[in-house]
Amino acid sequence: MRLTAELVRRGLPCPVGVGIRYLAETGVEPPPLYPLEAEALGPLAAERRRLFFALGRAAAHDALDELGIRPVPVGRAAGGEPLWPAGIVGAISHSRDLAVAVVGRRTDYAGLGVDIEELARGPSPRAARLICRPREMEWVDPEAGTTRLAMLFSAKEAVFKAAYPIEQVWLGFADAELTWHADRGAFEALVLKSVGEGFSAGLKIDVNCAVIGGLVLSTAYVTAAADQRRH
Repeated sequence: MRLTAELVRRGLPCPVGVGIRYLAETGVEPPPLYPLEAEALGPLAAERRRLFFALGRAAAHDALDELGIRPVPVGRAAGGEPLWPAGIVGAISHSRDLAVAVVGRRTDYAGLGVDIEELARGPSPRAARLICRPREMEWVDPEAGTTRLAMLFSAKEAVFKAAYPIEQVWLGFADAELTWHADRGAFEALVLKSVGEGFSAGLKIDVNCAVIGGLVLSTAYVTAAADQRRH
């Protein structure tokens, strides 16, 4: 089963643009970069790093175009996050053979996060205590397999990407506690520290999460009015 834009959009409450690029579809040469993007990558980047960066930027350009915004250079900030056009938030994620980007308007979203992980290359059971808070360990049950651990890891990565654009506050694995809701195919993340004015500790973030073939896909969002969702 291939990843589709409809799967990425699932559960997102406002319009978004989605871009998906598969490595096998790029041909011999990586997708072209704008000069500003090439400068952000740097001249000494290894060939494989350059390829995946270009794949992610191509997905970002597709996502912007789908949202009705003429594609423009997507640079890179000091923290490594994409620099979107004014009024836009979004995120990019890579796996070994594809890149996914999702973008939305700041009038709708304070932040958007997307993450893809390959189950075959996911975290090992030994990493569970680094990723999981005590209450999450029972659901993950790493001794029974690593699929749930990969889901939780991916979901937290998506949460961090969604929260970071608000005021550039980094979150660690212990800064969010996730609860799985099987009926919705989603986690509810409780963020345990403030990520910006109006987004204090106790913020709840919905994280859609699905296993698609050998991939885990997670998307998270913080609405522009998310401060109304605190405890």
